[in-house]
Amino acid sequence: MAPLIPSAEIRLSYPLYALDFDPQDANRLVVGGGGGAGGTGVGNQISVLDTSTKEALQVVSEIELSRAEDSVNTIAVGPRKKNSVPVYAGINSSEDDIKKGKNEHFRVFSADLPSKTKAAAGGPKITEVSRSSFFTTKDTEAYQRVLRISQPYEGVKQIGAAATGVYRAAKDPQIAIFDIPSASGSNTAPKLRGNLELVKEAMDLDIIQISGDGYQLVYCDDYDIHTLDISNKGDSKDLHTVWTMPHDESMGAKARPSFRSIRYLTPTFVLCVANLPQAGGSVLQGFRLPNPADVGKEGKEGKARLALSVHLPKNVRRGTGLAVRNLSPPASPSQEQGDAQFVIAVTGQDSSITLYTLEHQALAGLTLIANCHIITTLKEVHPGPISGLAFSTFVPPASGSKVPATVKLASIGSLGNTCVVHTIPLKKLPSSTTVSSSVKSLVPARYVVALKSHGPGHKGFLSFIAISAIVIALLAQALMEINGLAPPYLGTKNVVPASWQAPYMKGLREEQGRLKKEGGGQLADILGQPREGVPRVVIKQQGEWDSAMAEGAGAVKMVLKQEEGSGEVKMVEEEKLGEGEKGKEWEELPVEQQELWKKALKKAGHWGEDVGEAVFKGVLFGEIGGLVGAFVRG
Repeated sequence: MAPLIPSAEIRLSYPLYALDFDPQDANRLVVGGGGGAGGTGVGNQISVLDTSTKEALQVVSEIELSRAEDSVNTIAVGPRKKNSVPVYAGINSSEDDIKKGKNEHFRVFSADLPSKTKAAAGGPKITEVSRSSFFTTKDTEAYQRVLRISQPYEGVKQIGAAATGVYRAAKDPQIAIFDIPSASGSNTAPKLRGNLELVKEAMDLDIIQISGDGYQLVYCDDYDIHTLDISNKGDSKDLHTVWTMPHDESMGAKARPSFRSIRYLTPTFVLCVANLPQAGGSVLQGFRLPNPADVGKEGKEGKARLALSVHLPKNVRRGTGLAVRNLSPPASPSQEQGDAQFVIAVTGQDSSITLYTLEHQALAGLTLIANCHIITTLKEVHPGPISGLAFSTFVPPASGSKVPATVKLASIGSLGNTCVVHTIPLKKLPSSTTVSSSVKSLVPARYVVALKSHGPGHKGFLSFIAISAIVIALLAQALMEINGLAPPYLGTKNVVPASWQAPYMKGLREEQGRLKKEGGGQLADILGQPREGVPRVVIKQQGEWDSAMAEGAGAVKMVLKQEEGSGEVKMVEEEKLGEGEKGKEWEELPVEQQELWKKALKKAGHWGEDVGEAVFKGVLFGEIGGLVGAFVRG
């Protein structure tokens, strides 16, 4: 049986740290990494992979970079230019250059597209076309840790942002904002707009076009979410903190969840991965950003609001990465986002990828996000930590095409040098509205994940209820057995102390006394009631011999016997039994004989199931229907 989410894997010759899909071709994936400048013997490279088949990945082209410089830390693929695509990468200069104050960390490469008419000599190539320095920090250990560019729209300018990172506490963290050259222009190098001086290092960032001439940057540090509105003319407004992670009193004054990743869903909503303190788990949090007119206001109007919160599976103690893909994006940045489904991927510290679907709903100007449901968890995707994650752009199949609708999820591992691409099946959603045939072709079809997702279940709660019910039932059965109120299915009376049974037996003896006074025909009357001319019976109950016989009188052994013919049960002196007959203790009787005696006593009204077998201890039983006597004589 074919897997529901097929995957293809390739192992390269170098550690992988960065990846991105070609936004115009889901079959082209660019990856990069390397051993850095430490003399490890492992080179630094960028490779273009063909992901057109579900079963295998193939290297289309690659470039080997200088081993004196750092490895490839970030990658973003820009808009296509004729027969090539620009690849933006973060690569630190050599240590000697950095010491001299020169770190050209922003590189631009051109990756040739495969020729459809003839094979070029040596195949497609990757060439470096420019390098720039955007950061002004003097920290020699800083590198370009995060890189994002806005979603491409036809004929619309794109902008990007890059953030610094260090392996220790940052001295002067920054975010650089730059313009992406247009696809039709001859310029290849991005143009720097300016730098944001940060108080704390950005953990992650994203950028989106919110209108025809406006953009917005969002980034998170450990505990805060910040936004910055950017005009198409080049000017920017003030940076605003729209959310601060609240303290949880149950975790202590200093312990609170910290942000790890952030992505735009729409201009109104962002999605974050937050990790609980002390590797206590991870949560997905969705936030509704404040209205543009309210940004900067004091009070709740100028702050984001928590729209959803979903705990990741228990195996994910710490989330490490996030990727999202809108399956029904608007055709232009000025168009409102309608109903849509997002597919979400979250990586964990255990090399797992958890997949979710999330619904965006729009009605009469109101929007909300809901139904964040899990699809599945892909476990141990890589032999070590997952260092990168990216979705391909989804382009609906052409009308009449037999190609199945899919979206691809690529992930890379730095330890195993592995790249894995999962192919997620999609399906066309039937339209919920009726439109005329003349405009039907203009209404884009909605697509959703073809696999079934499910919301937060109540399995844990139901299991607790079921286990509790079983435990209560067992305790009730045990107590009833101890008190002789139920058949001994558990055998509790054989393992508990006799003192536990005493309160009930005291009540039983009182009940026997009451029955004797009332002249009842219970077993107590036969065993314990002294009659004229008949010596009192010696009875052993609950380990104590009855000493209520007359002083000086010899104990006479009495035997309980059923008369033949009449079936009457009465006490008989053992010496008056037939030849070879003698009484037997209850414990000495075979199970078959015990059952016969129970039935006989129950039928005669001398015993019941609620009394239990404790009253039989110390009583001698004789012949019942000739069977006991035959057994003794044999």
